[in-house]
Amino acid sequence: MAFGLEETVFSLDLMNRVRRSPPLYNAGVAVRDIASLLTGIRNGTFSQHGEDRYIAHYFEKRDKGFYLDIGASHPFRISNTYSLYRAGWHGVTVEPIPRLAKLHRRWRTRDELLPVAVGATNGTVDFFEMTPSVLSTLDHAVADRYIAEGKAVLYRRYPIEVVAVNDVFEYAAASAPIDFVSIDIEGLDVSVLAAVDFVRFRPELICIEVNDAAVRQAAMELFARARYKMLDQLGCNLLAARIEATS
Repeated sequence: MAFGLEETVFSLDLMNRVRRSPPLYNAGVAVRDIASLLTGIRNGTFSQHGEDRYIAHYFEKRDKGFYLDIGASHPFRISNTYSLYRAGWHGVTVEPIPRLAKLHRRWRTRDELLPVAVGATNGTVDFFEMTPSVLSTLDHAVADRYIAEGKAVLYRRYPIEVVAVNDVFEYAAASAPIDFVSIDIEGLDVSVLAAVDFVRFRPELICIEVNDAAVRQAAMELFARARYKMLDQLGCNLLAARIEATS
């Protein structure tokens, strides 16, 4: 039977109450994580729409590489980079929620975790940590919309450090050339993409979340100006590749 809005909100509220009981919540999360890991291994994908399969195929001739995962969320559940990690890649993951950051440090020891939010500029803004946490956002309007649509409920709101996207790129690129970038920051994806200095930073492949037609169009225009070509769209994620310069 399909759940209506009231039933969905009730289940999210119940989940919120469970989150406020750490022993019970942590036990449940541990069981769910193991189940999710085994399911991902069995299915050969950890992404929401099979994006990691597409990415693996794109880089199939490369044994190892370096990624930057902005808005990484869980270390492997709905992750566009965990399959690369399992294949021997490593990189920088960016996730501000303390519980999820702790899981990254546990499950992805070759990666470096930055526990910050990412924006167009540096600053401090309110962060809306939602249930489910994957819908957490810096955008008040997006948080309100998710709540109104019954997709999420607010777990807590608190100020958080925001680091400019070019500073994050510069930090990551100091370790190795960035081959792949995943951007999923709930409502701010295009504004952050617009702020990237594509003269200095030119990752080979980018995956970005586009939740509606207007955002998709804006992302495509930004990619075109930066000399990236759209390859495909899988679910809500758009994939674009760098166009090599010609002499």
